[in-house]
Amino acid sequence: MAESMNIPHKTSLPQGIRAGNVLRIRGLVPLNAGRFHVNLLCSEGQDADAALHFNPRLDMSEVVFNSKEKGSWGREERGQGLPFNRGQPFEVLLIATEEGFKAVVGDSEYHHFRHRMPLARVRLLEVGGDVQLQSVRIF
Repeated sequence: MAESMNIPHKTSLPQGIRAGNVLRIRGLVPLNAGRFHVNLLCSEGQDADAALHFNPRLDMSEVVFNSKEKGSWGREERGQGLPFNRGQPFEVLLIATEEGFKAVVGDSEYHHFRHRMPLARVRLLEVGGDVQLQSVRIF
């Protein structure tokens, strides 16, 4: 079993993100998992704006996508079905495009979340919740 990283895990992105960047998150969903999240934040701190909130909710069998600006959440979007299973490893690719973020889970495109704020504002990647995180790579 690969070493797991501490949760919440934060990766600083001082250069921000540009179209073409890929964020690869690998981990394992624990057997007792409720939900976990991947956030692309615009700053440190409790009230940071979130350009992307990717939130698999195993307790509700759904994955929610959203953004947060000036302390308020936007309109939730949901992907089709739940591509995560308790006790199973996973790989998520978040691909930044000109239009938004493509979420690829396993081998298939899962959801396309359109940008609600400029990509250039993103400064931090945060992974938290019920997840065993194995690796985070940005390329």
